[in-house]
Amino acid sequence: MNKVILFDLEQNMPTATVLRELLQHYHTVYLFNCQGKFEYALEDLTEFASWLNSGQVIVLDVPQVEHQEYAYAVVVGQLLALLEAETQIEVISAMSSIEVLLQLMQGAGLFASLIRLESQTESASSASSYRLPSALAFQRKPALQLVKKYCDALGEMAGKPGTIEGLKNSIGNILHVLPEQAQQLLGMLIKLKIVKRYDQQVSYRKKILKQWLQLKLDHLLQETVVDVQEKNTTSPAESSPVKSFSSVQALLQAQQSARQEQPDAVQIDALQWEMVRALSQLKTEKPKDIFELRDLLEKLYPEADVKLLLKELLEKGYIYWNGHEVLYSHEMLLQ
Repeated sequence: MNKVILFDLEQNMPTATVLRELLQHYHTVYLFNCQGKFEYALEDLTEFASWLNSGQVIVLDVPQVEHQEYAYAVVVGQLLALLEAETQIEVISAMSSIEVLLQLMQGAGLFASLIRLESQTESASSASSYRLPSALAFQRKPALQLVKKYCDALGEMAGKPGTIEGLKNSIGNILHVLPEQAQQLLGMLIKLKIVKRYDQQVSYRKKILKQWLQLKLDHLLQETVVDVQEKNTTSPAESSPVKSFSSVQALLQAQQSARQEQPDAVQIDALQWEMVRALSQLKTEKPKDIFELRDLLEKLYPEADVKLLLKELLEKGYIYWNGHEVLYSHEMLLQ
């Protein structure tokens, strides 16, 4: 079946780049605007005129009427006259009322499907209310750091990828990731509203991309590291170890009542040994995320001071944290 694009210009004016990409994949692009307006960048008019002369782009006549369904009916009538039988039509629109046009087209026997986009008003509102992921999110989801890295690369590109496949290949080449990871990151770019997709083409939300470009990720992560270290630091009274017991349960109970005792390097080793043994039993399933490790210790030892436990594990070299993931010492791996 032949495929064409029916592009609704209302609240959704495409750039020359978008039209150029569409014309590489579709035989013809039909444009219409129920508001009777058509604005285009002056520097792109020469190329646009060539598309009009070649018949690759066709502007439909739409009367300005009070009821929009009448305007849509006129659009349907022109399509019936211009298109061959069984032509497949991809409708691209940002208008909520476009469902009426789709119903009219299907009622007239046209093969139509809809690609719904954000309007320019919705896009501006979305950009103004947009919030970047938190520092905690960047720590817990390293893939977000790759998204940031690719956004930085986009900011330096003279010509950004215009298709899904081109964008996926670009992600793989720049970030040196496997196709499966590139596909996942592509989905994140769309979910995070950095990239806008319609069918196999993509465009970029400039205002949202600008926010990602302005993000100082290294500074943000450094602040997070300092914050975590401060949270894991306890006062001398809180960090005073307790006497050694053969039973972990007895040790946990005593921890609540013996915080004021004098430090003794041997006294906390029993609990540390239990933690090391419990973590070593997890083998390859040991938490890689510092926050996941904290949550696990809270689950295993609900009555213990988890901040103190983490601090002791870090200071005695059982675990290391490089700012991205937890690394376990060879002593723990051999337990």
